[in-house]
Amino acid sequence: MSYMPGVCTFCGTGCGHYLKVDGTSVQGVFPSRVHPVSKGRLCVRGWNIHELLGTQERIIKPYIKDSGQANYQDAIARLVSALSSYKPEEIAFYASPRSSNEDNFALMKLARLVFKTNNISLQAESGHRNSLDVLYNGTGFAGMLGSLEDIRKAEVLIVAGMDITTQNPIIGSELHYAARSGSLLITIDSRMTKIAKLSKKFINIKPGTMRIVFDAIAHYIDKQQWGDTKSAHYEEYKKYLATVPFDSIEKETGVLPAEIAFIAERLVKAKSAAVFFTSGISGLSYDTVASIYNLFALAGKIGKEGCGVNPIAGINNLQGSFDMGCAPDLLTGFQSINDATAKKNFEKKWGQELPQFKGKTVEQLLADSSSPLKALVIVDHDDGIVKYADRLKALPFVAYIGAFTNKVADFAHVVLPITTYIETDGTFTNAERRVQLSLQKCDNAFDVLPMWKLCDTIAQAAGKPCNYQSASEVMDEIASLTPSYEGISYKLLSKKHGVQWPCTKKNHDGTKYCVPEKVSFVLPQKPYAAVQATQEYPYLLMLGKAQHYWHQNNIMHKTFIPLREYNATLLLYPDGYVAIAPEDAKKIGVRDRWPVKVVAEKASMKAMVMISDDVAPGTAYVPYFIREGIASFLLAYSDIVSQGEEATIPVRIEKV
Repeated sequence: MSYMPGVCTFCGTGCGHYLKVDGTSVQGVFPSRVHPVSKGRLCVRGWNIHELLGTQERIIKPYIKDSGQANYQDAIARLVSALSSYKPEEIAFYASPRSSNEDNFALMKLARLVFKTNNISLQAESGHRNSLDVLYNGTGFAGMLGSLEDIRKAEVLIVAGMDITTQNPIIGSELHYAARSGSLLITIDSRMTKIAKLSKKFINIKPGTMRIVFDAIAHYIDKQQWGDTKSAHYEEYKKYLATVPFDSIEKETGVLPAEIAFIAERLVKAKSAAVFFTSGISGLSYDTVASIYNLFALAGKIGKEGCGVNPIAGINNLQGSFDMGCAPDLLTGFQSINDATAKKNFEKKWGQELPQFKGKTVEQLLADSSSPLKALVIVDHDDGIVKYADRLKALPFVAYIGAFTNKVADFAHVVLPITTYIETDGTFTNAERRVQLSLQKCDNAFDVLPMWKLCDTIAQAAGKPCNYQSASEVMDEIASLTPSYEGISYKLLSKKHGVQWPCTKKNHDGTKYCVPEKVSFVLPQKPYAAVQATQEYPYLLMLGKAQHYWHQNNIMHKTFIPLREYNATLLLYPDGYVAIAPEDAKKIGVRDRWPVKVVAEKASMKAMVMISDDVAPGTAYVPYFIREGIASFLLAYSDIVSQGEEATIPVRIEKV
């Protein structure tokens, strides 16, 4: 029996823990008191991660649809034969934001070096990609500008539209600690979340108006001539702010002008301020992130201790997966596939030219029935892709690579098992750019391959071996090709609780908060388009996560205690619930737990009523944790649901 240090792999917080390991099994988990992020704490998910690691729902043998259980050699031969028969633009790779940096780099290399395709992307990418694009365009850094360690140093903290105590509880705990210690904590949301109740100021906004609210605050600062006007593109930004409907801000957003003025004044006068907002699958639009970023640039709260524009990823290595180039237009470190210098470095290192054609995301290829997609490799994914079930069934070839069983594997012609993260070495990059090392903690009971080794074996079968002997060698190659990871090595990480990039050979301590050489305002791309309720559909429906819903529940259903809590919710609301205000319940004529029908223009669903003071009159809230109950409804509005936190659907609620 031994206690092995490691990193929790549920969400993007990156908490430190110790796993109680006995041979091939994990018996328990304990928090790390000295970890700089979690500081001796774990959330309900983190406390039970050992249950996931001990699940019996493992994939332990390769599988070929035509012939059944197989060995690696035959399954890999089948995969290579299938992929080799298609053109590069007909092949796509769906990487996993849960995979380690080494695993995702190896997959990206397999896609581009061996099968010559740029069609590689991530699930849950849209929200986080929006955040990264805005921050990169504004500062040159494609990641959180601040640090989780600096939360307690900020005088003003703003939480924008995320239930952070549910989604990333340890970060929520830090924010609460800061508020109790004197920081001004402001929550701006359409719903009274737990963090809103703990905040000193709650700004209740109409659904879908987050962007206008942040623009209004910036408008006020600029009008008072309090802002930093030295950043690039200020004149264009000033013209944009002139279009903000400030005189009708209360009508548009539900926020009083006095509250806008209060936030503006406190933000400008504070020595330090930071903002936190959700990213990933429930992220904000490009324009909303731009409005948040621009406000903090105008207020002079970028590049300083205790400051930051901070997107929070919901999945453990979503940030690292983008860092590894798992996108059609990116190489590692957010280097553009069209960047001549980066391209030259990769081609020199790999000994061949990179693919030239413009790649697409897997979502784009699946959504377009006329796309050339014929072969798809899916890695360790949640069930969300099942919304494209008809397209998946029609594809000539699908391969699934993963450690755990799920519905996605049912579509596969070839299934290849891989290790869990405790059975191999790897690094993970959390939301604050902290690259942390996770060493192998227990024996590989099923003799399956690590992902990085599987990719190398596939490449070897295709005649282009990478010849990796260890995950450490993969990281060395990553560092040689990625300026922001240049100084990172297993030797360095083994001595620290992670290092925040940029980490260069001259700066082995990494970078706690990003100091841009140049700050630029980022102009929004589209006009305002807030969804309005109508007489026929008088309620604005919001969507969000529930406490015990995570990763489309593919993971939570394999973790006993969270599953128990999830099932307890089902006992009360077996068909899911729609939360409405007491006034609206009275209007509709329903009581708590009464069945209702939620009707929208394109679809409808049945649910049970939860009467809640947390929901404002005229709005309704549905947590998307019961796939069976609301799948058809969400599929009909997949374009809106993809907007994440800002998804708003006009509905009416009928008594059944």
